Amino acid sequence: MEKPKISSFKGFHVYIHFPFCVSKCIYCDFISFKFQKPLYKKYFDYLKREIDLFLEKFPDNSEKRISTLYLGGGTPSLIEEDLLSSLLSFLRSRFDLRTLSEFTIEANPESIEKTKFEAFKALGVNRVSIGVQSFNDETLRILGRIHDSKTAIEKIELLREIGFSNINLDLIFSLPNETFDMQVRSLKSAIQLNPEHVSYYALMVERGTLLNRMKSKFKFVDEKIWLKEFEYGKRLLEDAGFIHYEISNYAKKSYECLHNISYWKSYPYLGFGISAGGFYNGIRYVNVKSFEKYFEKIDKGVLPYSFKKRLPVDIAKGEFIMMGLRLLEGIGFDEYYYKFGGFITEDFKNEISKLKELKLIKVNNKNIALTKKGVQYANIVFREFI
Repeated sequence: MEKPKISSFKGFHVYIHFPFCVSKCIYCDFISFKFQKPLYKKYFDYLKREIDLFLEKFPDNSEKRISTLYLGGGTPSLIEEDLLSSLLSFLRSRFDLRTLSEFTIEANPESIEKTKFEAFKALGVNRVSIGVQSFNDETLRILGRIHDSKTAIEKIELLREIGFSNINLDLIFSLPNETFDMQVRSLKSAIQLNPEHVSYYALMVERGTLLNRMKSKFKFVDEKIWLKEFEYGKRLLEDAGFIHYEISNYAKKSYECLHNISYWKSYPYLGFGISAGGFYNGIRYVNVKSFEKYFEKIDKGVLPYSFKKRLPVDIAKGEFIMMGLRLLEGIGFDEYYYKFGGFITEDFKNEISKLKELKLIKVNNKNIALTKKGVQYANIVFREFI
């Protein structure tokens, strides 16, 4: 079998973590801290130093192109225009940004301001991902969100006035104390705003969160209602013209999130900042999670890793499958062969046979993908490959 023609390297997918929020939501397990201006400015200086440290050790200085840039958090929309401008000038001096096709910034509704986002757009931001989570005000209050549904709608309309034509809405279902009808109303409110992209996630009650400590105070849906919300939400979104392209993500045609696809396709990506992770040349790394350790390591002239490892081939194969199966199109046999020089149906013969019997995956002569049932119970599938 000849190796298929796969497009050449188009550039890294770069994630920068902004670890500041106005307040912490009770369900959140991301690394974030209360917004402090002096610390935030110091952090940006160290981000630049981290990037320079990485580039000193970069294995191939000829390929410093960026394909997608994603500012996540935290609440990156708290960034002041001059600091974002300074960061981008710095990146242009170190990387080739002419290949940049998608530049996303995450935002919470309450921090979206006209002047600031006009400046962001002028700086090249062309995609905004808004953490709405729900259009039910009582649910927002329970979650610890500091916006209401009216504010969310007004700020989305403001972004349209400014000229943003690629907006994602983050929504959560199976929320505490929320009925099926409340969830449907929330999703319909989102659809009426006609975003280009919707991320529709099931709530995960994570260890270490305030919600986990308080969960006895709330009522949560059972598996039957969870599946009902997932399936009905999928139907509403598809009827409205959205393509279900990843387990939790829906997009209008040609508006899939290119940055996130890079993770699911196991393309090279770089992460900078506290808790950010990256993957390149078979190496996976994750940065430290505290300012103290982050600043200390950079001051010593070392990259702020808490974990760095070259993945053994068997682990890399399993991760490739686990991530690739998140996409509803599945994994092409040619993609797997190009990357590993083997056949997925031989390397994972037993696992595939078991999952086919459970009707969780489907296999044809070109690819392997989740079935409808497999999408609902994807974690059962993923466990077979990790």
